[in-house]
Amino acid sequence: MGRRAAAPFHGYQSQPWRVEKNRLPQKAHRPLPAWYYRIASLEYTRGRDPYPEDFDEDLSELEESDEPDEKECECDLEAEDKESERSYDGSDADNYYELKETRKERKRELLEQREGYEEEKEARIEYAKEKEEEVNAAYKSFKKARRRAKKKDKTIPLDSIAGQTFKLFSSDYAKFWNPHLLDGTKYVEFYHPGDQGGFDFSQSAGKQVVTEERPVDGHVDFDAETGCSFGPFPLPTRARRKDVKIKGDGKYDLSFNFFGNGYLNLRVPRDLLKDTLVSPSTAPQIFEFVGILRDYEKERKERAEAREKATKNRPPSPPSPRESYFDMNHFMGSWAQSRL
Repeated sequence: MGRRAAAPFHGYQSQPWRVEKNRLPQKAHRPLPAWYYRIASLEYTRGRDPYPEDFDEDLSELEESDEPDEKECECDLEAEDKESERSYDGSDADNYYELKETRKERKRELLEQREGYEEEKEARIEYAKEKEEEVNAAYKSFKKARRRAKKKDKTIPLDSIAGQTFKLFSSDYAKFWNPHLLDGTKYVEFYHPGDQGGFDFSQSAGKQVVTEERPVDGHVDFDAETGCSFGPFPLPTRARRKDVKIKGDGKYDLSFNFFGNGYLNLRVPRDLLKDTLVSPSTAPQIFEFVGILRDYEKERKERAEAREKATKNRPPSPPSPRESYFDMNHFMGSWAQSRL
C-alpha cells in the first residue's frame, strides 16, 4: 500500500491564537473642585501652608446658594469617597486629601461660630424688646397725662437733658447688626456748647450760666467708628408728641421725641448705620431706637451683684500645696526654704 501524501503547503502555517488578559482601562481623573486649585495656587505663590481663613471664600455651602459646577464636582468626589477612602489617585492626591480635611474642619468651625452668633443675636433682640416695652409703656402713660393736662390747659414740664446720657436700644437694629463688630454701649448724650462741669469757660471764668436759656449740642454713638454730632438746638423744656428734627454732621436726618423724664425716642437713617449692618440693602431705611436715661449708680450696683453671683456659683479651686499655711509660713516650708 502506498504512502499517503502529505498535505500541500500553501505558504503559511496556522498558529494557535494567543490569549491575552484584558487590560483594565486607565481611570480618568475627575476634575478636582475649584477651591482646591485656588488654595494650591496660594500655597505656590505665598510659599506657605494655607490658613483656615483661606478656605472661607469657597465655603459656599454656608451661604444660600452654591456654585453649580463646584457643588456637582465635589459631590461626585464625595460619592466616590464613600466607596473608597481615597478615590482620587493623581500625583497630588496626598495634598488634595490633606487640604480637604482642613477645609472640613474649617467648615465645622464656621458652622459652630454661626450657631453661637445666632444665639447671641436672639439674646440681643429679646433684651432690646424688653427695653422697648418699658419705653412704650412710659409713652402710653405720657399720652394719658397729656390728655389730662390739655383739659386743664396745662403742659407737662421736662427735666433738663443737658449733661445727660441715654442708652439706646432697637430690636430691628439688633437683627441687622454685624456680629463681627465689637458690641459696645449705644448712647446719645446732650451738653451745652463749651460746657464743662456746669460752667461755660468761653465766658467769664467761674461764672455759672443759666442752663434753661442756653441751647444744647449732642452726640450719638453706635460704635467706635459710627456716630455723629448734632446741634446746637433749643433745649426742650416741655414734653411733646411732636418730633425735634436735627441734622447730624450736617447730613443725617435725626428725629428725637422727648416725651417723658428719663425716656426718649430716636429715629436714625440707614445711611448712618450702614457700616455696622450685615445686609444694608435689605435693612429698613429708618431705624427706631428707644432711649433710657443712664443711671451710673444703678449700673455699678448691677455689676457688683453680677460679680458676686458669679463668685458664688464658681466651683471652689482645689488647694495648692504651694499655698498651704505650712509652706507659706513655717520656716521649713517651701517659701522659707526658697529664700535660703
